[in-house]
Amino acid sequence: MESPNQPDLSAASATRGGLTARPRRIFLAILLVYLLLAAGYSAAVPLGEAPDEADHYAYIVYLGVQRALPQGPEVTQSKHPPLYHAAAAALTAWTGLDFTFLRSNPDALPLGPGKPPNFFVHTTLESFPWRGGALAMHLARLLSVALGAVTVWATWRLGAELFPDRPAVGLVAAAFLAGLPGFLFISGSANNDNAAGALGALALLLCASIIARGLRWQRTALLGLVLGLGLLAKVGTLALWPLAALAVGGVWWLDRTAAVGPDLPTPPRSTSLLAAAGHLALVYGIGLLLAAPWWLRNWRLYGDPFGWELVRATVDQRVGPMGLVEALWLVKGFHPTFWGRFSAAGQVALPSWAYALAALFTLLIVVGVIRFLRSAFVVQRSSAPLALHLLLLAAAPLLMFISIYRYSAIALGTDQARLLWPALSAIAVWVGMGVVGLADWVKRREGEGWGEGRLVAGFAAGMTLFGLAALLGVVRPAYAPPRPMQVVGAAAITPLARFGDLELIGVELPREPLAVGQPVPVRLLWRAAAPLDHDLRPALRLVHQDGWLAAEWSHAPAGGRYSTDRWLPGQVIADDYLLLPQPGSPGNFTVEVGVRPFGGDWLAPAGGPGPFAPLGQISYQ
Repeated sequence: MESPNQPDLSAASATRGGLTARPRRIFLAILLVYLLLAAGYSAAVPLGEAPDEADHYAYIVYLGVQRALPQGPEVTQSKHPPLYHAAAAALTAWTGLDFTFLRSNPDALPLGPGKPPNFFVHTTLESFPWRGGALAMHLARLLSVALGAVTVWATWRLGAELFPDRPAVGLVAAAFLAGLPGFLFISGSANNDNAAGALGALALLLCASIIARGLRWQRTALLGLVLGLGLLAKVGTLALWPLAALAVGGVWWLDRTAAVGPDLPTPPRSTSLLAAAGHLALVYGIGLLLAAPWWLRNWRLYGDPFGWELVRATVDQRVGPMGLVEALWLVKGFHPTFWGRFSAAGQVALPSWAYALAALFTLLIVVGVIRFLRSAFVVQRSSAPLALHLLLLAAAPLLMFISIYRYSAIALGTDQARLLWPALSAIAVWVGMGVVGLADWVKRREGEGWGEGRLVAGFAAGMTLFGLAALLGVVRPAYAPPRPMQVVGAAAITPLARFGDLELIGVELPREPLAVGQPVPVRLLWRAAAPLDHDLRPALRLVHQDGWLAAEWSHAPAGGRYSTDRWLPGQVIADDYLLLPQPGSPGNFTVEVGVRPFGGDWLAPAGGPGPFAPLGQISYQ
């Protein structure tokens, strides 16, 4: 027998801004905002510039080309179950799945101030219309966008399931994700955290539905299917499996404690302990059945179901135990990555004041949640189902945090909020409660306020602007090419050296002698005499007066942010170097430059005897 645990308070909500008549339309507008913003992030962030994205793509390529699972640590992300990557491989195999477009940027590492944010040099191989491997990665990103849409939908429905009388809660929660830069960034990248987030959100929704509507075999079977698929997407979703026991056991407990009275006319359901155990066995049985092939393969290859031997071989391992300091380190890292850091290693960040405002917003949400729940328990005629739902919402992020904390005992780099994505829908619903609670408080205090329709619209507009501002004001400028130099009479300057159609028209060297141990700053000014067909890589070197090579730096001009095959004829591009002779020695050093296409042979400079053209001398004393 199925009957809701929560009373129907929809009549009381009819006056709350008219939302009860049109929540679906409002959600569709929110979903459209999400799709547009996520697609914008997907297009604006250059390929490979999201966390582990190149490694995830390598896993996709292996599955699509070899049509088999990799063994050993060569494919680093193969430590993860293959559901997301196999789906992306099936979607993209027809493109060819090549790797030629991904070219490492030698200037990106080691990380530090003044370093370019891009780990790769982005050439015309990535230009629209996309083709080959670039098309494959964009399609994988669009798969992630679709999975993010599932997360947004499940978040809306989770809020509606918990608070059917307050539709604004679920709508605000969905709007929060639709404009959250950190979520949009990961949703626009090739990453299995998107599958884990979508399946985690569906699992939470099904658990909430079981608590609210009772046990039905179809629903518990579907929960088992979702949990099993989640485990095949990412092992971290295993942290959510206890929630199934919470939901099924909670229904049994609610039925045991239900009472019939004037304030609760609905008769109690009779769920026996044996029936509850059967439902729970069905959930975990289906989940384990789906995960069994992966676990058995790991056991055969690596000696345990989770393949910890492979995991340790593919991560930067932690040295030392975990403690309170490390837990605080995780929380400290979660905060900025939750709100938004937009690069492979977090080099591109929001302004510091934005994170401060986000912290203040979080505190206000806590206050709003307290006020919302105070009112909810007063209105709710039976507080037990609500308490159980709140326990579900609190347990999900807590279990994920414990799981990440335990994993951090093995691996470094776990202070990233995307690892919490399986519980993201629960976090968003807490935000929805907080925003609605604050609005109710303002309305009672001031005697007026926004209706729920206006509240949702205003909050959604604010989150949309937040997501758009981060995209246009932070992400795009970070990866934009440098502006060409404005050099008076540049067209008439005779080049100092010429390598095909690439001309060197200016050199800036230190005029005074340098002290031994001091680096040499050099600036070259390049000009394209005609469209350049290749990704050309200059190499600058210092040669001691005695003939030995003291330093050499080969890279893409402008820190790899503007590949030469994108240059327009006549543009002048500054190319900066900082060379340090090794070993340090007094004397005179000749500065030389050579150019070669990526993966090709040196180009002979016009009129020169060898591949390097001398540019001048510097001296150390």
